[in-house]
Amino acid sequence: MSDTEEKVDIVEKEEEEEKEEKKEEKEEEKSEEKSEEKEEESNNEEEEKVEEEGNEEKKDEKKRKKPSGSGWGKVKVSDSSKNKKASKFLGVDQLEQKRKSRVEKMDVEERQALEIPDDEDEDYEYSIQDKLLFYKERECLLLLLEARKLLSSMIFRKEKYIEQKLKEREELDLAKKKKTGRMSVQEIQDMLQSQPEDDDYDMVTVIQDLKKDLVVNVRKNHRLERDLAKLDKKIALLIKNKLSVEEVLAASRKLKKKKNTQTITIDSKKLEHYQDLFYLLQMNPKYLANCIYVINPKELESFLETVILTLFGDAFSPREEFLLLSLFRLTIERELSVLKVFTDFVSGQSETVLPKMINNYNKRKEGLAYLKKTLEPILLEFVKNDQPLHVLDPLQVYRAMINEHEITTGTKSDLDRNITKEQAAENEEVKSIIDSRLKLLDETCQSFVNGIIKSLDSLPYGLRWLCKQLRELCLVQLPETPEEDISKVLVYFVYYRFINTAIVTPDAYDICTNDIQAVARKNLVSVSKVLGKLFNFSKFESEKPQEEVYVPLNDFIERNIPIVNEYISSIYVVEDPEDKLQVNKYMELAQKAKPVIIISLMEIYRTHSLLKENISSIAPEEDDPLRICISELGEPLKEEEISEEDSDRELQLTLVRRFNVDVEEDEEHQRLYAETKELVIPILRMVPVHNSIHRLNLMDVLEAGIKYATENNNRQLQTQINKILENLGRLENAGAVSKNDHYESFVHDVALEVANRSTIREQQRKEVTRLKGTLENLQHHQSYLTDSMQDYEEYLEACKQNILRPKPSKKKKKPEKFSYKELEKKGIIVDSEVPNKMRGRTKFYISSDPESPGVFEVVAKMGALAVEKMRIDLDELLEKHYNGESSLELDQVTLDVNMTIHLINKSFLS
Repeated sequence: MSDTEEKVDIVEKEEEEEKEEKKEEKEEEKSEEKSEEKEEESNNEEEEKVEEEGNEEKKDEKKRKKPSGSGWGKVKVSDSSKNKKASKFLGVDQLEQKRKSRVEKMDVEERQALEIPDDEDEDYEYSIQDKLLFYKERECLLLLLEARKLLSSMIFRKEKYIEQKLKEREELDLAKKKKTGRMSVQEIQDMLQSQPEDDDYDMVTVIQDLKKDLVVNVRKNHRLERDLAKLDKKIALLIKNKLSVEEVLAASRKLKKKKNTQTITIDSKKLEHYQDLFYLLQMNPKYLANCIYVINPKELESFLETVILTLFGDAFSPREEFLLLSLFRLTIERELSVLKVFTDFVSGQSETVLPKMINNYNKRKEGLAYLKKTLEPILLEFVKNDQPLHVLDPLQVYRAMINEHEITTGTKSDLDRNITKEQAAENEEVKSIIDSRLKLLDETCQSFVNGIIKSLDSLPYGLRWLCKQLRELCLVQLPETPEEDISKVLVYFVYYRFINTAIVTPDAYDICTNDIQAVARKNLVSVSKVLGKLFNFSKFESEKPQEEVYVPLNDFIERNIPIVNEYISSIYVVEDPEDKLQVNKYMELAQKAKPVIIISLMEIYRTHSLLKENISSIAPEEDDPLRICISELGEPLKEEEISEEDSDRELQLTLVRRFNVDVEEDEEHQRLYAETKELVIPILRMVPVHNSIHRLNLMDVLEAGIKYATENNNRQLQTQINKILENLGRLENAGAVSKNDHYESFVHDVALEVANRSTIREQQRKEVTRLKGTLENLQHHQSYLTDSMQDYEEYLEACKQNILRPKPSKKKKKPEKFSYKELEKKGIIVDSEVPNKMRGRTKFYISSDPESPGVFEVVAKMGALAVEKMRIDLDELLEKHYNGESSLELDQVTLDVNMTIHLINKSFLS
């Protein structure tokens, strides 16, 4: 027999044995059931006999002696039968314990049933069975009542939960609809009619007017500052070269009068091209990003100032901020594409433009306001301290202590001056002084750290977003860069190039207006050293002589490193500009007033010239809109062709979007589209909402509006609706909207406008407040500059009285006479077109112009015949001398600058 057959036989035998066992179990169960039935019958018979005898006490006694009767036996027999069935699976102890618990339960029920009183009105006495049954019915009813209460509570909670979930879902759906604009006309009406009507008030015009005033004041302040700088330069040259005060005053008057002098005119067509050009530069940061890398490094600073201050303003609106940050992002991408190591931003191994751009960005209003608010309270308190906290060397402290004692008491100190540094450090008084200074440094540095950490939310958003871009783009383009290096670069831009510079030189940021003593400045340098170590996550080393005295402050550094680390990690956690600034294409289209910039003629022509020279690098494609603009503008003026009067002359350019598929039609459609939206919104607010099982479209609401206007005799409403219908027809003919989809695309744009209306209005209110505050500050600064101009004029008057007072003389001074050969011999004439034969007969007569101090007339004569008249402007000579130029070209002759100044000083001003 094979192994397989043996296994089959074994399995068959096992199956037969299992069947027999099951059969025996069934027979046992049947026999047990029969015995239970017989026992129950006998119990019933005995109970009937007891009842017939009417002996209740005997009946109760029997029940207590024989608990198998009156239902108890059935329970017990049932338990015994079940115990027999379970005996195969449960142990004897477990069965006994289970039986006892059931008996105890029955005892409790019996006692409680016996406590039920009989009915006093009837003679009938209830049996224990009746009372037990009543007890169980009562307990059952109580349980049902409790269950009903519990079920009611559960249903109430479930309804509340479902109601809350439905509400949350509705809010989520509404928020999603607001964000996407997928709202029905009825939903738009509901939203509009729940909003206050003053939301329809558009503040764009107010903001635009404030921006114009703001830019005008900024440019005026810059012009005043330049005028002051030029006048200051004139004063310096006056003192050095004994220049007449009248000439300086004439130069000052010239500066004031030049504003009304316009010698260059721009025709209207060219002005439109410039408006197109600067709109392109503002809206397409790629052009400016390319410009930055082709410009001469010497001109980069002034170009960045033009870009950031003139083209994008001083963060006057979220729109300009958004565009400027887009320029920064492109610049970061370009910088990282050429860097091999991310820390090259810090090390200076590569020529990078980004640090200079961020420096200019930080100097704007928002950055300066942050520094003033965060650092000023700490700095004002700290600079009051006249203790030399920077002096921590024991030997220096020891000697200073001796000197102080001797000066104060007037007696020689008993302390030995010739001791070592180690010996000085053991002096108790020296220890006390150093400890107090270290403690004050520790407290001050902690105050700075606390102020910087707490002000994280006030840190300029643009700077934080730039840090975010640096980190994200670095992880993409230089993925091997460790987090430590990324943190170093972020610290470099936020702390070293921004906060630290204000700590070391607070007066440069208009934080401390009073004079800062030399001791305070040195103390600030010490604070900067400690904070620098902290933000660099390093400690002072005792092996380095310059750091040894600061080693006790390592405890401060160690204590704050986790705090600063968390701060650096939080800097770049900011929203994207679209969310933070609430700028999107809908706001751009909703702008009724076009963007405006105020720019000087010199800035216009320099930008034009730069673009013209580098157009192939800035806009490589032949059909690029920038190339079209530059081509239409033609050749730019040369800088020398622009007079001084014209260089500072300013123009207001209204920037226009020009380059679309079809310029005129698209511009008209956009205007018409925006106008129709503005007309529809008040209509949807005014017309009552009609509830319908069907989804209403725009035409349904407009028809209901006409009916409503007719019923209420509202002609204005009817006229507006007719205008909307007319505009929709024109837009449909142009392909901008479609009647086939019931103008759903248009309704979508209206929904977006309405959903974000309150946010837009709140943003505009904040912007108006910010602009007004900025304008007020600029006007205060303008008053300061005006006062400064008055001080300069008073100083010039003093110069007039003390330095250049002419000597009184009754005789009229004759012109100074010089021969050609004499001037040539003195080196004054260096080149000449005068024929050699005529040079011996040529005389030069030089005289001072009484009407124009500092201007000298030169008359060349051959014999008695005057052949040439020339003018020498001393101011021009001094400027050339200051700029290092050696020659002055006049008609027929070229003069040496230095020798000519010497001749004038000697002959006329000495």
